[in-house]
Amino acid sequence: MSATAYQTARADQVQAATSDARRVLNRAAERKGTTLHNHVTDTWLRAQAQALTDALHAGTIRACFHLAGSPDVGHAAVWRPGLIVCADCTPALTPTTEEDATCDRCRRHANPIHAGVMTVGPILLGYGLCRSCGTETGLVASEGGCRG
Repeated sequence: MSATAYQTARADQVQAATSDARRVLNRAAERKGTTLHNHVTDTWLRAQAQALTDALHAGTIRACFHLAGSPDVGHAAVWRPGLIVCADCTPALTPTTEEDATCDRCRRHANPIHAGVMTVGPILLGYGLCRSCGTETGLVASEGGCRG
């Protein structure tokens, strides 16, 4: 396969994985009755997505061995930077009890933490916010759930 054909095939695979990630997020939103927003304007969350993208390009991301082949949907978490896993390996992203009660933005203990997810290309990036940070960023809906 020529270099151009390989690059085209790889780009097609990344696009397919990106579409799959969006479908996963859409299905989750439908099950929870949540509205998705297609454009993230919050600077903190955009910075988290950029940090993930930068780490991918720098080659400093650790990934489960299932993601070593073709591009596929990956899962990452703000509270576990530098790690991307496949759907089967998501338990590796499970936060500790202390981390699960800590806002990813302000790092304060909070109850409840409002969970959210955004897509970064083919990667689903999870985060958790306290009510104050969620309200300030506009990422927590008035009903209390996150607006991924």
